Amino acid sequence: MSKRSPDSPRRKIFNRRRIQFAYSVLRWHGRLGIIASLFVLILLITGIALNHTERLSLDEKYVAAEWLLDWYGIAPKNRPVSYRAGSRWITDLDGHIFLDQTFIHESTRPIVGAHTTQEVVVVATEDTFYLFGHDGSLIEKMNTLPGKILRLGARDDHTYIDTPLGIFSTDSNFVAWQQAETIPNWISSSSLPKPIRQTILDGYRGRGLPLERVVLDLHSGRILGAWGPYLMDAAAIILLILVLSGFYNWTIRR
Repeated sequence: MSKRSPDSPRRKIFNRRRIQFAYSVLRWHGRLGIIASLFVLILLITGIALNHTERLSLDEKYVAAEWLLDWYGIAPKNRPVSYRAGSRWITDLDGHIFLDQTFIHESTRPIVGAHTTQEVVVVATEDTFYLFGHDGSLIEKMNTLPGKILRLGARDDHTYIDTPLGIFSTDSNFVAWQQAETIPNWISSSSLPKPIRQTILDGYRGRGLPLERVVLDLHSGRILGAWGPYLMDAAAIILLILVLSGFYNWTIRR
């Protein structure tokens, strides 16, 4: 008859507790795996996308989802300033120039006036003169001017500018400026029709958030604000726990 070891009950209790702990670890391993899988999926998808930014043209595509634009707070800082030019509207919204509802150019200076001729659309800032085609294409950009442009005027197919040095005019060819002998009709801003205004605001917001920025913020967690990166750090810690717990379960089953 075999003799039982006096410490056998203790060993059984120890083994039972060890098995219970292993099952507990296994349960938490599965729960943490479900939580971490979402973050791993985000990291994998965004990481692959960022490795192919140029091929996917992420820097050339813009987000149009209203809720995401609201989340980022994409909105103009200033009200649109518009000038009526014949049947057309030229609008400046935070440096974005629109012809009617179409974005045509970006400027570092605010518009001081705009009008149209038979051949071109004229847009002036205080130090730059733009000539656009009626389709919105940029024809010429001129910086050689008699002085700082204070306002823009038009008369008899001539364009006028008011400067600290006086009033100057040019003909429809826009080749040379000469001191003006007559006073033009000065162009002032006008109230933009509501449908055009709303379309411009939507267009501005649509060009305010590149897709590349959203992917980068998703990858780093910054899309969730200041705590986002810490959340991604927590996901990395969870992954580490998964590795350790998986290794532990593997060792006790051997």
